[in-house]
Amino acid sequence: MQPHLRKCFDNVVKVEFAADSAEAIEGMWSAEREYVEFTTPVFARGPVEDWLGQIEARMRSTLYDITLASLTNYPEDGLLRDAWLFESCAQAILTADQVQWTAGVTAAIEEIMKGKNKKALEEFHAFSTAQINAMVALVRGNLSALQRNAMGALIVVDVHAKEVVDHMVKVRVDNVTNFDWTCRLRYYWEPEEDAEDVFARQTNTRFRYGYEYLGNGPRLVITPLTDKCYVTLTGALHLNFGGSPQGPAGTGKTETTKDLAKALAIQCVVFNCSDGLDFKMMARFFSGLAQGGAWACFDEFNRIDIEVLSVIAQQMLTIQSAVRAKLPEFEFNEKLMPLNLRFGVFITMNPGYAGRTELPDNLKALFRPVAMMIPDYRLIAQIILYSEGFETADELARKMVQLYRLSSEQLSKQDHYDFGMRAVKSVLVMAGALRRQDSSGPENIVLIRAMRDSNVPKFLVHDLPLFEGIVNDLFPGVDVPFIDYGALQVAIEHQLRLRQL
Repeated sequence: MQPHLRKCFDNVVKVEFAADSAEAIEGMWSAEREYVEFTTPVFARGPVEDWLGQIEARMRSTLYDITLASLTNYPEDGLLRDAWLFESCAQAILTADQVQWTAGVTAAIEEIMKGKNKKALEEFHAFSTAQINAMVALVRGNLSALQRNAMGALIVVDVHAKEVVDHMVKVRVDNVTNFDWTCRLRYYWEPEEDAEDVFARQTNTRFRYGYEYLGNGPRLVITPLTDKCYVTLTGALHLNFGGSPQGPAGTGKTETTKDLAKALAIQCVVFNCSDGLDFKMMARFFSGLAQGGAWACFDEFNRIDIEVLSVIAQQMLTIQSAVRAKLPEFEFNEKLMPLNLRFGVFITMNPGYAGRTELPDNLKALFRPVAMMIPDYRLIAQIILYSEGFETADELARKMVQLYRLSSEQLSKQDHYDFGMRAVKSVLVMAGALRRQDSSGPENIVLIRAMRDSNVPKFLVHDLPLFEGIVNDLFPGVDVPFIDYGALQVAIEHQLRLRQL
């Protein structure tokens, strides 16, 4: 059973059985080796589908209890929270942090509305900056891998939150109904018919938090483009439609969809489509999604044959109509099956590529499109540098992106040269590792080392002077000390001498 858990849950790879019982399940493990103990054990008795359903229910109830405890234990001043950040699982801490941020911004705007403090948002922006600086200092310390992962995700979310407040200060937001505030994904602890719960709001939409266990993984860096995509996708879900991000490769269509699922704690399954898919396979997909309440993101959806797409449109319409009517069960594919209202389907497409099909009109009508463009590399680099423990992230990100832009323009065109987002991300992660090795050294030297170590080995000999010239222009007067690479350097020098002989 254990090897198949990842197929059933988003990030549960193993369950922990009690030492004195072969039936009592006491907790769950994520892929990152984070352990969450259930509030009460689950007993593996009877049909496997029954107690797997009990594990799912216990997963959700446990996360609810942990999130409530994290909200209750949140420090009053909001600054001295080093102990609070690591007292429970990363997902609960992140959710509680976002609820507290929303409450803080709302309180600041209400103070402006009532005329009590016209600078309330500016003061909250300063408070958010102090929080981030404290977390960046914490990241540079001696943390475990799990703690570092949690802090990285938290900093990514909080830096974006700070940028939101900064924007609202600039446009002088003075009402909680202002669109510059309501268009953001916000989290509230609100009463409901059965109990209080976390709800996510964006524009006029409202979604109950799903409590799917997501583990301790990273979060997507949120840019203005991501925010716009979120608005379209949440609006589509609110109207019981699907979402359709469209654009060139590398613009974050699939990742944005997956991150929205993470933001709402809903399982999201990604499937890469091909022309071999038929309507029977898609019917099995849809029946499982409708019963489980998961999301599906179908990549390269327009590779499916036009005949199959027409049938898919009818299948989608049947399920969407049932969700819109809030039916407890519905007839699909000549079978009566239960319906989970969290059901959602998203499709991504690269328009204009060879072998792609134009979607039929009856299928287009079931999805809300959103155009995706090349993201802001500078903003992404800045936030990742913050999460890796850099204090001067803004300036360094600007110089780094400029370096890659100039290198792509001035260096020779080679197939193995890569100056895209993946290359930028690998350099940033390397810079973070070097920063942790030397926490007291100048940050610009650490970044230069990472950029040289990552790029110089793959450059041709005539491109090296150009690259070094660009680095010297962007970082004038910075003298990078000699780095002894030990055995690696000795081996390289030995091989060079052999070649000269």
